[in-house]
Amino acid sequence: MKIQAVRLTEFSAFKDVAFQPCAGINVFLGTNAAGKSHAMKALYAPIKVMESAESTIPLDARMHEKLAKVFRPDDGFLGRLVRRRKGQGHGDIDIEGSSGDLRLTLYTRGKKKLDVRAATWKSEEPTIFLPTREILAMYEGFIAAYQDRELSFDETYYDACVALGRAVLRGPRSEQAKALIAPIEAALGGKVALQGGRFYLERKDGSMEAHLVAEGLRKIACLAHLVLNGSLTTNGILFWDEPEANLNPRLVSLVVDILLELGKRGVQIFVTTHDYLLAHKLSLLSEYGRCPDVPIRFFAFHRKEEHDPVQIAPGSTLAELPDNPILDEFTKHYDFERRLFDEDAGGTA
Repeated sequence: MKIQAVRLTEFSAFKDVAFQPCAGINVFLGTNAAGKSHAMKALYAPIKVMESAESTIPLDARMHEKLAKVFRPDDGFLGRLVRRRKGQGHGDIDIEGSSGDLRLTLYTRGKKKLDVRAATWKSEEPTIFLPTREILAMYEGFIAAYQDRELSFDETYYDACVALGRAVLRGPRSEQAKALIAPIEAALGGKVALQGGRFYLERKDGSMEAHLVAEGLRKIACLAHLVLNGSLTTNGILFWDEPEANLNPRLVSLVVDILLELGKRGVQIFVTTHDYLLAHKLSLLSEYGRCPDVPIRFFAFHRKEEHDPVQIAPGSTLAELPDNPILDEFTKHYDFERRLFDEDAGGTA
């Protein structure tokens, strides 16, 4: 199952936006508070609910609970996710897939808080959401703590920890997974292992607790384990919020390589990023057709004016986007450097 079309109406920062993700890598770009993470969560939460087996709890109740736990509005009131404006209103989340749809309506007033208008989506493989903060170090005891008390984490953290806890694959699928994570383990200098409820990085010189490993490496290690235990597999969907956070440039380049390999294996990928290297490398690969079997598409989240609703513009490369704050700031930096150079040259003369 792939996401083929999305429409968000009066939801979060959006008045009425529609976009068509590609089957490969989809890159969300924009300034802070432009709605990138909200858009990903609006896709993730309903799809994740559809992975569950049949339940005696009505689907609209399960959808309500999931959205409330993923977005964490005050008192779990989903009406707060509807775009702020005067009077009674509602917001829509419409997702079209390759073999099924999901259509939800959220209300600001009245007895009904959420209405599931369509739910024919069929999940073939797990959907994974990796939040900005890495989760490998927090895994130990997190699931029990989250279930027993109110923690200040949205449910994407809990879901990711549950996915990490799955048993490692065996058989042919295990061999395919090992081939995929070989470059990851080479960068880590070892293998990831779950022992006694705690993750370790096993190296030739001994094992090291995950929380003692640099955070950037932990993010890569987390991805490796999700591949190894089958949570990231063909026909699955990966949402990754700012993968570049706390990664040095060498690891950012490795992330690009990993995303391409996952795309080749049929994983549909959504990432938000503020990183020039990650975005530009993917843009160059798309522009020069170096990975024809992995489509890449960019989406610029932008406002015409400061308080206008967010719009979304697509492009196959960064150059096609009408608004790109990453390139804008690098242009300003270049102009600043050039001005300093000219001033220094003039003073020397």
